[in-house]
Formats: sequence, structure tokens, C-alpha cells
Amino acid sequence: MDFVLPEQPSHGSKPDILASLNPRQREAAEAGSGPVLIIAGAGTGKTKTLTTRIARLILNGVPPGRILAVTFTNKAAAEMRQRIEALLPGQGNRVWMHTFHSFGSRLLRQHASAVGLKNDFLIYDDDDQKKTISKILEGLNRSDEKGKAAMYVNLISRAKDDLLDWESYHIHAQASQNPLRLDAAEIYRLYQAELNRAGALDFGDLLLKTATLLRTNDALREYYQEYFLHVLVDEYQDTNRTQYIMTKTLSAKHRNLCVVGDPDQSIYSWRGADIRNILDFETDFPDARVIALEQNYRSTANILSAADNVIRNNKQRKPKTLYTARSHGDPVSVLELPSDIDEAKGVAREVGRLVDEGHSLREIAVFYRTNAQSRLFEGAFAGYRIPYRIFGSIRFFDRKEVRDALAFARVLVNPADTVSLARILNVPARGISKATQDKLEAYAREKGLSLHEALLSQAFVDGLTAAARKSVDAFCRMFDELRREAPATEPALMMEKVLIVSGYWKMLEEELEKNPHDGEVKDRVGNLRELLNSVKEYQEHAARNNAEPSLSGYLQEVALTTSADAASEDTPAVTLMTVHLAKGLEFPVVFLTGLEDGLFPVGGGNAPEEELEEERRLCYVGMTRAKDKLYLTHAATRRVYGKLEANLPSRFLFESKLMSAANYYTGFKPYGGKQEERGDEHVDFVAPDTPKIIPATRSLSGRKVRHAVYGTGKVVSQTGSGEQTKITIVFDQGARQTFMLSAAPIELL
Repeated sequence: MDFVLPEQPSHGSKPDILASLNPRQREAAEAGSGPVLIIAGAGTGKTKTLTTRIARLILNGVPPGRILAVTFTNKAAAEMRQRIEALLPGQGNRVWMHTFHSFGSRLLRQHASAVGLKNDFLIYDDDDQKKTISKILEGLNRSDEKGKAAMYVNLISRAKDDLLDWESYHIHAQASQNPLRLDAAEIYRLYQAELNRAGALDFGDLLLKTATLLRTNDALREYYQEYFLHVLVDEYQDTNRTQYIMTKTLSAKHRNLCVVGDPDQSIYSWRGADIRNILDFETDFPDARVIALEQNYRSTANILSAADNVIRNNKQRKPKTLYTARSHGDPVSVLELPSDIDEAKGVAREVGRLVDEGHSLREIAVFYRTNAQSRLFEGAFAGYRIPYRIFGSIRFFDRKEVRDALAFARVLVNPADTVSLARILNVPARGISKATQDKLEAYAREKGLSLHEALLSQAFVDGLTAAARKSVDAFCRMFDELRREAPATEPALMMEKVLIVSGYWKMLEEELEKNPHDGEVKDRVGNLRELLNSVKEYQEHAARNNAEPSLSGYLQEVALTTSADAASEDTPAVTLMTVHLAKGLEFPVVFLTGLEDGLFPVGGGNAPEEELEEERRLCYVGMTRAKDKLYLTHAATRRVYGKLEANLPSRFLFESKLMSAANYYTGFKPYGGKQEERGDEHVDFVAPDTPKIIPATRSLSGRKVRHAVYGTGKVVSQTGSGEQTKITIVFDQGARQTFMLSAAPIELL
């Protein structure tokens, strides 16, 4: 295959594009040929530096069409292109400015035949992937497992991130003899065959097939290695193995590779990012020039000092010290509230005070570690009539797993609720197919019945298979048993039983067992735990007001809560988001909440060192989003599985040197100088011997525990560690069950 390289154009007079750069930025922009590593701290102007470097290359005679610049989002690529265009009009659109995926798509379409594709191949998104795997499971007579499609998508995506096609993944699985891996390998094989038949690629293929093409096709590899005179990569700390191989291969001939990133902001290992790529850059390129950007243009000196104190405790990092020309600014505030509810209310009231002082709601953001924490902040802001907006997620009571659980509850209260019953009839999958449900619904319409009545009359419904009738009968028996228990069971316990008896908990446990680092499944588990907390709070509030708590009463309260819409896009509003989503953003005022050991950092002191360091980086990212004011909040008690538990402050608070162990005491240091109240209830400190949820890192053999459905029992064995810890329990009523601690609602007695 012959390729012709374009000639290099000449340039006239050169504008002074370096004038606005500080000395370190200028050094990075002017660094000559060869490998360059730019360590760009938070708020140090990395995008400006990178785009100025590209503009300078063009001014020095490098054709823009032979420069490849890669980043991670379309938004970032567009911003870089616009900045180059502003520096050198007419040149920005000529640079190969891409995300990794769009670059892969461009190469694969140009050379589709080399990888056995047509150049009009389809690109499957996440929803397409899930539907494809659901179809595969159905073909394997595993329709009841279609709820696990997202888990398989995640496993396959991570494999492609690690440059493993299905054959390689299968070899690894055989070597491990792990049944779960062997199962995933077979699903991977069938899934890839389906994509091939459809002439489609998923996002992982855009990287994997591009990397494979460059490694195996000598002519193409040599052409592009010659073609790209300079390769620049933004956010290098977030690259996975496949992206690393692509980058290293493309820059192998000219060795003009410039990477920009910050190991202290590497927070995406759960989706394949490998911090070693940036930490080992100087090992890969011993002659690399390393330049650290340390002047921060975003935050006050007090904010930077506290953040720096935290991140210095990490070992996997490149040393640097951020500084600013700004003043010290306001002190960073550390607020301890008596409870998680008080934390949310305290933040809402402080937001109100800031607005009274002249701040706009648009300037204020509230960060939390897990999506489930949004519920209390949503409730507090709604209660104080402060507009809020959930960023990158949906409101708590609109999340699928929460709506599923509430649908079960609605049907228990009112079996005639056909909409809710239709939602959960085969969730989790229990062998009631869509065709079966369609027949039942048609029968109900014909006879003027509710769907529930049609289920009870399934013997008279034509066209149902014996297996379908058996599944419908099993559902009705399960449902009737729950209905008999409901009147005499407190709402919180009833909701917990519904999740267990319906199989919802078991479904999530199995998904976590196959992929313990699946963030989506962890969020779903966390949201359901938070739902149980919500029911418990309603129950206690009703009891304080001498009212009889009931499932129907709770559902009415939820309906009133969810009827109040969050702010529209045009309304000034407080931004609520997880810390992960905050990366790359900045706000004048930031509340970083839930700073308690076990919540942030997740796992607390028992977390493996590698995971603890990533949690610390996440805290650092959250702190350095703040420009003028930073609040760090934590709660002395937080509700877990409906019980109030005492919490220690996060180690990150002590590391920040804003709080010392010597002056911390196990009483309240409440917001506003006085103890808050939970509604009409005064919250007392929870004594250390209060029953607690089991931590997954503790030896439990021989201990007594309680399960919502099986009752009390004794732990007879424990295997695994961390999030993969399992315990086997023999219950007093004779049952023997094994559970994953990261998902199962088990209480230590």
C-alpha cells in the first residue's frame, strides 16, 4: 500500500502567542522535539498551555494536518480547536483534534477493509450493547438474567480497555478457572459475533481495533508513524492500556510525544484508567523533559494549602506545590453536624445566607461521594424552597431501582395499580415474558379486570405456556404472602422484605459478585439502601407525631415530594453532583460533604492502599474545584439500613490540618453554634455499642447476625476480602445462606 505525505507549507510573520504565558507555561509551550511530560496541577492553565504549544508548532513550520492532539471529551476537543483558531485563524480546523474514540472511528472508516469492516459500520452505544446481550441471554434460555446485561457490558468494556479481544479474555479465564470469568468469556464471544453480523462496533472496539490495526498492519503503522510529526495527549492520567498502546505506537518514529496530566487527579481506575501510564512516562522515555505547572489561577491560598496538605499523603504521585497570586481568602470551613439530615439542612441554610450576602445560586455547588446522598440534599433544598439542579444524574426518586421498589410497595397497598404491577411483574426477570404479559393485559382489557385480577385468572387466559403459567403462579404466591404480612409489619422492614423476597437484592448481589468494581451497580445498591433510610425516617417522624406509620402513608409523602420539580435550566439554581462529575469544573463556592471514614474515603482505614490513594485524589479534586469559598462537612451520625450510626470524621479532614485529633472530641460541634434537631426530635449521640452494619473487612465467624427475611443466625464461614467478602450463615430457623456483604442487608448483633 502506497501513501503520499503532504508537503509542509511555509508561514509568514509570527504573532507573539507566548506573551500571556507565565514562565513555566512558556517553557512547556516552547519545549523542543522529543518526549515532553507536562505535570499540570489543578487550575494551572493546562488547556491554554497545550493549545499554545500546538500554535507554536504550526508557526515553526509543522503542518497542522500532521499534528495529532487527543483528549477525552468532544467538548474539550472543540474548546482546544477554538483556542487554536483564536491564536491562528484558519489553522484550528486543520489539526487532527480528536477524542480517542473519534480518532479511532476516523482511522477505521478510512481503512475498514483492513479490519474486515465496511466503511459505513454502525457504532453501538450503551443501550444497543445492553439490548444485544439481553438477546444473547434470551437465546441461551437465560431470560431471567437479562437484568445482568449492564454487568456484562461493563466486563467486556473493561476487557477491551486492557487490549483483550474475546480470544485473549477466554485464555485468561481458562487459566484462572474462575466460573464467573468463563461465563463472561462465553458471553463476550457471542456478543462479538453479534456485532460482526450487524457490521457494528462498540466504543471499546473503536480503541481495540485501532490499536490492533496499528500493531499488526506494517504498512499502515509505518505510514501513520511517519505522518504524525507531533502527538499530544491531554488528561494523560486517565488513559487506559489500549489508549497507551495507541499513543506509544503512533509516536514511535519521531518521538515527539507531549502528554499533559496530573497524577493527583487520576480518579477513574474503575473505568479502566491506569495511573501507571503517567507515573512511568519517564521510564518509557528516559530522555523526557518534565515541566510542572504550579501556578494556580483558580483558588485562594487557603484552599490550595488545605488541598495540598491532603494530597501530600499519597505515595503514587509526582511532587509539586501549587501556589497562587491570589490572597489567602476566607478560611476553609469545617462543619460537623449531628446527623446526615442536619448536614443537608445546614448546607441549605448556609446557601440561603450566602445568597443574602449577594452570591448567585449559579455560583454554588454541593458535592457528595455517592449518588444516593443526593436524596437528603434534594429534600433540604426543596424544604427551604431553594432551586437546585442535579448534574449528570437524575433525581433520587426518579432513579430506576427506586421507582422499581416503590412500584412493589404501591402494588402491595393497591393491587389494582396496573401501571405499577406491569413495571415489576418480571423485575427481576422471573420467566414472565413480554408476550405473556401482553396476553394477560389483553385478557384484562377484554374482561374489564385489573392486571392483578387477570394474574389470578391466568388459568382462563388462552395461549400461555405451562412454564409461563408456573411463573405467574409463583409471582402471585410471593405477592400474596407479602400482602398478608404487610399490615402487621412496620413500613421500613416491609420495604426491606419486598427487596429480598422479590429477588432484587439477590440480583444486585450476583452482579457485584461478577464485577465488584462496577460503579453503576454500587450506585443502585446505595440508592436502595438510601430508600430504606427514607422509609425509616418517615416512620420515626410519624411516631413522634402520634400517627400510625404505614406503607400507604409513606407513598403519599413520596408522591408529594416528587411532585415538586427541580429548577428548570433557565432558573438560577444550586448544582448538586458527585465528586467524580466535578472534575474539570469550577465554582466560586463549594460544599464537599459526607467526609466520614467509611463513606469518604469509601472503606475507611481498611481499604487497600491503592484504593485509599484514589479516594484521596478524589477529595483533592473536589477541594480544588472551589475558587473563593470551600466548606468541608461531615455528620456525627448517619443512617445506614435505617439505623443511626456514629461516624468518625474522614482522615482527609485531619490530613488537611484544618482539624486535629488532639482537639477533636466525640460530641457535637454543630453548625451555627447550637445542636440541630431532626424534625421535633432531639438527636442524641449514638453510643459505640449500638448495633452496627457489618464492615466487609472484619472477621465474623461465630458472630450472631440478623437478616430481614431469615431472622437471626450465626456466621459459620467467611471467604474473600474487601468488596468480595462473602459470609455463610446458618439461621435459627434452619436455612443456610451465603451473602455478599457489600450488598446484603445484614446486621451484626
